[in-house]
Amino acid sequence: MKGTKETIYCRRKGVIGVLCVMAGCGAPPSPDPPPDTVAPAEFAFPEDQDPAIAALAFVATELLVQPYPGADAQTLHALYDQTGATVVDDLAEIDVTVLGVAPERLSSTAAELTASGLIETVHKNYLYQPEAVPNDPLFSREDHLAQIRAAQAWDVSVGAAGVPIAIVDTGVDPNHPDLADKIIDGWNIYDGNADFADVLGHGTLVAGVAAALSNNGLGVAGVAWDCPILAVRVGNADGQSTGRHIAAGILWAVAHGARVINVSFAPLWSDRIVRSAAQQAFNRGCVVVISSGNAGGTNTAVGYDEALFVGAVNPTNQIATFSDRGPFVDLVAPGTGIRSTTRGGDYGMANGTSFSAPIVSGVVALAWSVQPDLRPVSIQDVLLRSVVDLGDPGKDTSYGAGAVDAAAAVTLASQTPAIADTTPPTLRVIRPATRETLSGRYTASVEATDASGVADVVLSIDTVPFATDTRSPFQFVIDTATFSSGSHTIAFVATDVAGNSSTARTLTVTFSSSFAGTSGGSANAVVFRSPAAGATVSGDVTIQATVSDPDGLAVVEWFIDGVSVFVSPVSGVSTGVSYLWKANAATPGRHTVSITITDATGSRTAGTLALIRP
Repeated sequence: MKGTKETIYCRRKGVIGVLCVMAGCGAPPSPDPPPDTVAPAEFAFPEDQDPAIAALAFVATELLVQPYPGADAQTLHALYDQTGATVVDDLAEIDVTVLGVAPERLSSTAAELTASGLIETVHKNYLYQPEAVPNDPLFSREDHLAQIRAAQAWDVSVGAAGVPIAIVDTGVDPNHPDLADKIIDGWNIYDGNADFADVLGHGTLVAGVAAALSNNGLGVAGVAWDCPILAVRVGNADGQSTGRHIAAGILWAVAHGARVINVSFAPLWSDRIVRSAAQQAFNRGCVVVISSGNAGGTNTAVGYDEALFVGAVNPTNQIATFSDRGPFVDLVAPGTGIRSTTRGGDYGMANGTSFSAPIVSGVVALAWSVQPDLRPVSIQDVLLRSVVDLGDPGKDTSYGAGAVDAAAAVTLASQTPAIADTTPPTLRVIRPATRETLSGRYTASVEATDASGVADVVLSIDTVPFATDTRSPFQFVIDTATFSSGSHTIAFVATDVAGNSSTARTLTVTFSSSFAGTSGGSANAVVFRSPAAGATVSGDVTIQATVSDPDGLAVVEWFIDGVSVFVSPVSGVSTGVSYLWKANAATPGRHTVSITITDATGSRTAGTLALIRP
């Protein structure tokens, strides 16, 4: 984040000095960005509508794409090949594919992908990075624990082993005496190994604020004494991180048992990829807490319901001058003079919303420890209803709902019953309209809401499940060219995280397409669309076909000259498939490309295409 820097101080052997600054919590890009970064390009990337995001550096050789649910996997890979992009990685849990691109083609590739009608959103991989700061004096000690009434909260709960807190940050010092026995697992997302040691010092401070070992006659006290720590390093050797790595860190934490996930980077209020990861975490029973940032300005972003955004206040509960403000801020916590653990087994003082966030994470963990059966939405509600209202009455853009109160939060949590959720989601079809005629690649859209969270929305075509969307906004692409022309039924069903399903919203529509195959009770079919039969081909050839079966498709298998080269599951009664054949690797002459489809009953149908390699 641009603006006032988040300063971290360290006292060692009587010498006071600057330890580090985490610009990911608010500092601007360094004057000399890494060589693989460029200025924003001309393509209208969605996050760049936010000036704070548009000012960030980004990885110039990567695009993050989210295809529409319903997009055929082989067709997508053919599209990537066509644009010259290569698949670098994927975050399957949130349907994100990381594409490698030439820096000079970043914008044009994004435009081509979007124009295909197969890609829901395309994003740059923004950089969040550290920056050095002047050697300022050490701040006087301020007791943030007294400010949030931690001692009174500890009379009710000091945390529980069943409520792990994930620190998604620059790593955590695994040997610090106040942290070593608290870390139960960890991973280095950036390098893909188990070395989660802190590369900067920021993550160690954050971890100590949330959950340092306490009542041990040593060092500092964390907010949630008995809650274990998951150390998730998402930064490179300089502490820099990206939206891609932060999202991956959240997803790793979810998969490894976290209940609370602290993310002390900013500005993340408009990052679609991080939001998708937060949605996944929320739906799987986690609360994600994110720092608001340290630019000291006001932003119009609204954030997202699946995370708590935390601003900072000073010891007199006035908004800190560096704290970012806006509708996205949910609540505030102390953020100046925060004493915590530092790398190398020492202790120091820190300022910034990076340290307000783990205070809230610790309070979330305390509240959940006294009532572990509450859902994330209920825990968030407990936190926001137990705050001390500051500023204008009610929620405002500076303080959000108010300042966190640990004692009030654990008391309210203990009094809040865990009520079984039996209410299904509310579902409304936005498009298409009933009896509408659909053609080409049509984007269907629905609105689904639920107090506990919508787990997924399933689209069925002619009673056969076609695609599933696990993230909002819920949208699907239907390639009508892969279905027969005429009347079809489409239906949407939303299911919440408690397993309650909405009533199906069913519409009758008409597909207007050039597909010559059959569906809806007719015979199986394999129809090659390109290249034409007997065509002379060379180089990399994308072979496209449509497969259909009224009993429901199960598996498609490709053969080149009778040798199996690719097997893939398929669904629905009709879909498009494609295969990239490297023709130059074959001998000159006639070759056959065959497809065999297996339907839901086990029946098999085949089709063959002859091609000539000169």
